Parts: sequence; C-alpha cells; structure tokens
Amino acid sequence: MRRAPKTILQVALTSLAVTAWVHAAGLTKPNIKPGLWEVSINPKISGAMPIPEDQLAKMTPEQRARLEAAMQAHMAKGTKPRVYKECMTPEKIARGFEIDPHGDDASCKRNVVSSSTKELTLHDECSKPERKTVTDVHFEVKDGTQMSGKINVVVTSAGKTMTVNNTLQGKWLGASCGTVKDAELEK
Repeated sequence: MRRAPKTILQVALTSLAVTAWVHAAGLTKPNIKPGLWEVSINPKISGAMPIPEDQLAKMTPEQRARLEAAMQAHMAKGTKPRVYKECMTPEKIARGFEIDPHGDDASCKRNVVSSSTKELTLHDECSKPERKTVTDVHFEVKDGTQMSGKINVVVTSAGKTMTVNNTLQGKWLGASCGTVKDAELEK
C-alpha cells in the first residue's frame, strides 16, 4: 500500500467514507467498531471543470489545448474506483472524528438533516462570489461492521458546473490496524 495522496477531493472522500460524523452540535457518533476498515469509493464526474473564461482567454491556443487535455485526463482518472484501508481508533471515534471540511469559512453553512448511531444525512452549501459548492452526504451503518453511503458534490463557477457523485461501501476487517496509521490507498 502507499500513503493516500492528499488532494482535496481524495481527503474529503476518504475522510467522509467512514468518518463523516462531525463533532458538532446535533450530530450523533456512529455505532462503528474500532479497527481496520476497507472503504471502496466509486466516483462519477460530469460537467465542465469550473475555470473562468477570462483565465482561459489569457492562454495561447496551445496552452489552452494542453490544459483541457490535462483536465480531461484528470477527470478520467478521478472516476476510477478506489479502495482505501482506514484505521478507526477508539480515540478517533470518541472525539466524534472532529472533521469539519469547511473550518472557519463563514460562507459555508451545514444543515444536519438527520443523525443517529446508524444513519447520517448532511447538506452543506458554500457560497462565495466566484464559486458555489453544494454537498449532500448520506451514510448508513449496519451492525457496526458495514457502511454504505453517497456523497454528491456540485461545484458552480464562471457559469460552468461540475458534478461528482460518489458511492461508498465500507466493511470492518478486524480489530488490529496493523501498519495502517490513518488512511492508505491500495495499490
């Protein structure tokens, strides 16, 4: 295994896969077993990369063609299913995971639609002058050893919209995390 790349999308997906329950008012900790989890993520990306036309207009035709080709390649790579191993320690579970993807960003608002030990539904919106992001999250936990979920993200900027729809499946592998300290992407 190799260490999971720390891109924004991958960190968000990996963290949300099993640890979507955020330590905040109104959220209940999930009933999941501590130990090693395997999480499969299957993303589907559609739409256009939200890059402003004024930025594209500053490029030569060759630069723009290279950028568009690189973006298409990145989007194609981003739609490949991934499998992660994630160590869920008792401490991480006890803290409620303390994951807040928005930090102190005042433009972001979170709505806890529902929260229980077996299910979580969130709706997040971040509205800035240059970009709007809407994220809907839904997870279910069964018997503390299985989880399934969906994370749908819609990003709109410069009149362009990109949608990322993710389905996730997770299963508890055992009480020992072995060499996995946090989250690792399988080869």
